[in-house]
Amino acid sequence: MKKRVLALFLAITLSTICIACGNNSASEKDAPTESTSSPENDDSDATGSYTPPAAFEAPMESSNEETVVYFDDSTDDSSGSKASDFDCSVFTKANYSEVCEYAKKVKDLALAKDWKTLGDMINYPVEDADGTVLKSKDDFVKYASTPGFDKTFSDSLSKWSVDAVWFNSQGACINDGSIWFQDYGTNDPEFKIKSFWGFYPQ
Repeated sequence: MKKRVLALFLAITLSTICIACGNNSASEKDAPTESTSSPENDDSDATGSYTPPAAFEAPMESSNEETVVYFDDSTDDSSGSKASDFDCSVFTKANYSEVCEYAKKVKDLALAKDWKTLGDMINYPVEDADGTVLKSKDDFVKYASTPGFDKTFSDSLSKWSVDAVWFNSQGACINDGSIWFQDYGTNDPEFKIKSFWGFYPQ
């Protein structure tokens, strides 16, 4: 009788132990695993979907736009130097004062309609949107006289201030791009007009 009681007690004990072990392993399976990552390193978004780390994101497209340099001669830069001290070497060996001086000369000649002098300052050939090509000073003077340039060009230029000249690696710009000039010199600065009131390098 004692043997039966002992055997029954042993069976119950073993069953209890097995059930307890089984429940414990099941609860471990069901319990969420601890993450070693910190909130800063969590790669999932609010919906629980995976978001790749920043290192795997596609790179942003780089901009090829030219950096435009604009200076107002009435202001100082952060170093305290005047605009006349700014470096124009992105397109010329000339200094800023010489760039402004040439821009003023072009403005004055255009407003005075001195086509012969301006004709000597253009880098030919130039062409307009209609396909008219000017290959020489004579062509330019003839075109400027007949049919002539639209009056809106001169009206706009008369309001433009030389202090508003700006430049980039392509040259210097007068009146928001209606006239461009560039340094064509090898040793000394030699400015030439590359585009003028609707005529552009061919």
